[in-house]
Amino acid sequence: MISTATTERTEQGGRAGRRAVGLLLLAVALVLVCAASLALGANPLPLEQVRHALLRPDGGEASLIVWSLRVPRTVVGLLVGAAFGVAGALIQALTRNPLADPGILGVNAGAGFAVTLGVGAFGLGGASGYVWFAFLGAAVATVLVYLIGSAGRGRVSPSRSCSPAWR
Repeated sequence: MISTATTERTEQGGRAGRRAVGLLLLAVALVLVCAASLALGANPLPLEQVRHALLRPDGGEASLIVWSLRVPRTVVGLLVGAAFGVAGALIQALTRNPLADPGILGVNAGAGFAVTLGVGAFGLGGASGYVWFAFLGAAVATVLVYLIGSAGRGRVSPSRSCSPAWR
């Protein structure tokens, strides 16, 4: 008969192996998506031209397209995706709820409300102003949701709406 400790170690090893394979597959998918981002656009380029433009830029049309348009687009996309991931993880950690997301908690609505207020009340017209109003509105909505969730106890509890018998 196999001991419980041996079985648990085997299950943990299998889980770690599956996690490593999953991370490897995600890394390969990220590389493929980045390659597609560099190759595809209004003027699609073959991957060989993209590789040549990245490794040996010569000032030609392909090099200009790749370095002035597509590399910045790809880098910004990677950074924004990472920022969304961190923001989601922070909201889930703050609320201690794995289902929490900015849409459910009203952060998106707070950002939209602040931009609408900025356009209507202050005549905001540029995208650079939208960003700051959206950030301010999202921050205010987050603080309000946190304060309402803590209800004077100083901390957020995911079981706040449960009956006293469940606490």
